[in-house]
Amino acid sequence: MNRSELDDDLSRFEDELRTWGGRPSRIPPSVARRKVAASLALAHQTVPWLRLAAAAALVVVLAVAVWRGSPHPAGEATGAALSVAPVDPNVVVWVLDARTTVYFVLSPDGSAKGGVS
Repeated sequence: MNRSELDDDLSRFEDELRTWGGRPSRIPPSVARRKVAASLALAHQTVPWLRLAAAAALVVVLAVAVWRGSPHPAGEATGAALSVAPVDPNVVVWVLDARTTVYFVLSPDGSAKGGVS
């Protein structure tokens, strides 16, 4: 399409839009206003706060139940049983699971005494 055909199509569309916009309405404006206001009021009803609070509480209870009821790997104890006896203040202890404990020994000499670690 060239520029003149686009201009002709645009002017024809604008003329038809003006004609369509100038037609009389099928219902009086006051009736249309009441219908629109009534439909907006129905669409804007809010959820009662008590129902929303109950739904939030249910989600929290379900999340806690799933978290507490999740299975642990076989032979692995829970977090309370993974404690270690007190050690020297220069020792860092990582308890990975019931069978794996990692000790990091810190010394003021660095790695000179024990070699490269």
